[in-house]
Amino acid sequence: MSIWYAKSLDEYIKMIGHISMRQRNQDRKFPLWFRGNEQTDVYYYLDPGIYRDFYTAKEKNAFSGSRDYGTLWLKEEYRFQHFVARNYDKVSSMPESYIEWQEIMQHYFSKTRLMDWSESAIVALSFALEAYINPVEDHEIRYKRRHNSPVVWVLNPVKLNRVVYDCFKTDTDLVKEAVKGIGKYKAGDIRDMLLNYEELYFSLDDKVNGGVNGLVSLSGLEALRKSKGGNLREALETGNMNPFFYLLLKYYSEGLGVEVGKLPPLAIIHPQHSARIHEQKGAFTIFPYYSDDRNGVSGRGISPYAMEYMPLCRDCLEEIILADAWNIAEELKDIGVKRSHLYPEMENVTKDFENVRY
Repeated sequence: MSIWYAKSLDEYIKMIGHISMRQRNQDRKFPLWFRGNEQTDVYYYLDPGIYRDFYTAKEKNAFSGSRDYGTLWLKEEYRFQHFVARNYDKVSSMPESYIEWQEIMQHYFSKTRLMDWSESAIVALSFALEAYINPVEDHEIRYKRRHNSPVVWVLNPVKLNRVVYDCFKTDTDLVKEAVKGIGKYKAGDIRDMLLNYEELYFSLDDKVNGGVNGLVSLSGLEALRKSKGGNLREALETGNMNPFFYLLLKYYSEGLGVEVGKLPPLAIIHPQHSARIHEQKGAFTIFPYYSDDRNGVSGRGISPYAMEYMPLCRDCLEEIILADAWNIAEELKDIGVKRSHLYPEMENVTKDFENVRY
């Protein structure tokens, strides 16, 4: 992971080009995802909201002996019940799975295991500089403008998902937990399948399939589960299920617990249910159900759940520090960027034209 410094929009764009070249693999350039953070007073880790009270010791991350349920699960399920009860009538396209509801909840400020990214470097930059672009001035905005240290994080999502694949390929214990009760396969069999047939289960030919290669949708996998009658075990036993996709559903959707440091977050695409999600070019990393932090970095004053401190994630990340926030924000406004591009509701569109002073 490298740290870059940008003082202008031109420098920022050039740095994206350098990062793209740095993250490439031989002749393949990967898609990049971006996340803008407003750093005011406190450092914002690359971790999802639902984990933050655990490492600040406000709550315990308790879990059952079998690691198949715990307080993290309960935090998530209570929020799901409240969100659905109060927002069922507001969803334009009804989600078809629990994980799809989680994706919508994350975009509307509920605490989840997901963390937002954007496929657009300009959108992420706008989030990082939101206080400077916002045409409405109040005490909070003025405070942020004085104290912000904004950054944009850059992620190689395909490389991250390859790390996930490699974890399953090399760690028999991870696979063993997921295939308990399946008669045909042992954990070693699944691991050997992933090891020997990577092109079959993960990496297609980039020359033909480069636009889709390596990125997954948990919502899509849940639809795949339905198409197989809901019985993943039977589909796996009959050879009708990609074992990698089976493992993703078990750990990232169903909720098998795993220790921090053994399995990184997964980069996922998702249905765009609203104009807001569409405008923000939204994508996610989803964190597994981390059951404890024995393999993490707790005790060093930092979050054991933060991607930037996970050894498995560091090669997939780059950080751009915005060293002259005012200047870059003014350049963004000069090319037509407005706050209502991030939040396209009517109220924000009105504020954009009613409060601008040239």
